[in-house]
Amino acid sequence: MTILTDDAVRSNESLPEKSQGSEAGLGWVDHPDSPEARAGLVARVGEQQAKLAAGNPDLHGVVPRGQHQKQLLGAFATLTIPEGIPAAVRVGPFSDPGRFRSACRISNGQPCPHRDQAPDVRGIAIKFFTKDGVETDLVMTNEGGRSHARDAIQFMEVADILATSQVQGGAIEALRELTADVMTGKLGPAEAARVAFILGKETVLRKVASMATEHYWGSVVEAEGRALKYSLHPHPLTPPGTDGDPKDAEYLRTDLARRLQKEPLRFNLSVQLFIDERATPVNDASIAWEAPLVQVGELAIESLPSEADEDVIDHMAFNPGNGFAPLGMTHARKDVYAASAKNRGALTTAEIRGYFSDPA
Repeated sequence: MTILTDDAVRSNESLPEKSQGSEAGLGWVDHPDSPEARAGLVARVGEQQAKLAAGNPDLHGVVPRGQHQKQLLGAFATLTIPEGIPAAVRVGPFSDPGRFRSACRISNGQPCPHRDQAPDVRGIAIKFFTKDGVETDLVMTNEGGRSHARDAIQFMEVADILATSQVQGGAIEALRELTADVMTGKLGPAEAARVAFILGKETVLRKVASMATEHYWGSVVEAEGRALKYSLHPHPLTPPGTDGDPKDAEYLRTDLARRLQKEPLRFNLSVQLFIDERATPVNDASIAWEAPLVQVGELAIESLPSEADEDVIDHMAFNPGNGFAPLGMTHARKDVYAASAKNRGALTTAEIRGYFSDPA
């Protein structure tokens, strides 16, 4: 996969032929789940959160996030969208250049606060408000540009197992459950094996040295008629390795804190545009997009956050439907994330808007 250079970003000539000019990102067909199916998924996430609350005595009955419960770092940051990005990606929240105060939540993916060594998907979520005051969230994981599930229904089937198994056994126990009769009966043996393979590759076999050196990918969304995926990548000058003790249960958080004591954490924000359903499928989230990355911004976390900042960010809700129109699985994710936030009493948009009013 090609990451376009700074010079190439300035010209649409660097984009694929089917994504140049007025055709960039167009030609897609959306197949969302039915309203009835999405309503069923909303009900299920409530059941999963209740199961997690009941199964973990440390929560004292408090309803947690359905996923990404353990916050590794919650910090305010600066998102810079520069002048001169290609017109094809100058859409939606990326249409206005400037510096935007942002909230950044970096987390492990499990619905339980296991040790950082536990096999896991890792995530990063960014929130900012555009110049027009539109709340925008970028929600991403390090699963290699694709999800383990093809669609929202598959995702929730796996989430049911995670909610049941990870409280006691963690991700490895959940992977064992994926091969059980209950899973093969719901998805069929071929799909259950495919899901288990992806999760195993991205969790059990993937050793994360630092959250600062991982690559993070969002789901498919629409902005001004164009289908796209956004992603976050380490700045080229980011030091490799870890600055924490790999044997420490909190080594990923320690690594981030020690890095911030030396210099800011920096990431490049990029966008991929829809080409066609083979290379860039809108309706199958399990396939990584084969399209160039066009840089649209840079994220910088300048310093260690205060305890108050970390607390307020941990109580924020991040939703992949904020700031974009959903496509494919993102339709259901938008509904499910909103329900999950409501179930746990997350801060509302009105309650958090003031934290973003100061200029970056």
